[in-house]
Amino acid sequence: MVEAVQDRPTAPAVDHSIAILQLLVHAPYPLTQNEISSHTGIPAASCYRILGSLLESQMVSLDPGRKRAYCIGSKIFQMASAIYSRQSILPYFHPIAEILKNEIHQTVLLSIPVGNKVVVLGCLESYLGKGYPVHVGQTLAMHRAAAGKAILSLRATPYLDSYLQAERQLGLLADEDIGALREQLERARRLGYAVTRGEIDSRTCCLAAPVADLRGEPVAAVSICIGAESLSDAQIRAYSGPLIQAARQLAARIA
Repeated sequence: MVEAVQDRPTAPAVDHSIAILQLLVHAPYPLTQNEISSHTGIPAASCYRILGSLLESQMVSLDPGRKRAYCIGSKIFQMASAIYSRQSILPYFHPIAEILKNEIHQTVLLSIPVGNKVVVLGCLESYLGKGYPVHVGQTLAMHRAAAGKAILSLRATPYLDSYLQAERQLGLLADEDIGALREQLERARRLGYAVTRGEIDSRTCCLAAPVADLRGEPVAAVSICIGAESLSDAQIRAYSGPLIQAARQLAARIA
C-alpha cells in the first residue's frame, strides 16, 4: 500500500504572506505586528520580515489611525480593481459624473482612500478636454492628491495628527511642509473642496470635493482635471460649484 503523502507547505514565506493578507482582509480594524503574529501563529521574527516585504511592495500599508498597525495596501486594490469596480458606489457615480462632465467639459474621477494612499476607482474622460495620464487603479499619496486632501480635510484631528506623523517617519513628508499642509486642509474643509497644481503633470490642476457618509466620515472624493498652468480664483469657483454639488449628490445616493 502506498502511504499517503502528507501535505506540507513548499514555501512557508508564501503561505505566511497569504495568511497575513487573509487576516487583514477580514480584520475589523488595522492590526499590529504582535496581533498578526498571535492570530496567525507566525513567529515574531518571520512576521516582521514578511510584513516588511509586503509593506515595501504596497501589498499592506501602515494605517494612519493606529500606531504601527497594518491594513490591506493599495497594490492589492490595484490587482483587484476589476472586481472592486462592482462596488455599489460606482453605479451611482457614473450618471452623476456624466452630467458633471457635460457641464464643465473636463475629466471626472472618483477616488477612495486605501491606507495612506488614494486610489482611482472610476474615470470618465471628456472628449472635449485634453487627455490626462490617469487610469482606474492609479495610486497617489494622500497629501499630494486633490482627492486625498479633500478626504483628509474631513478627518478628525487625532487621525490627521497620526497620518502626518506616519508620513514624516516614512520620509514622505518633510517637517517644513506640515504647517502649510494643515493650512491647505483647513481651507479645503472650510470651502468644501481642495486644489492641487502639478498633481499629474506640470500643466494640470485638480479640484476635488469629499463624499461623506451619514456619520460625516469621508469615504471617497470626486475630482476633476483641468489643463491649465494656473487658474484664477473666479475660475476655481466656477468649477467648484458643480463639483461640490456632484459630490453631495453622490453622498445622498449612497447614504
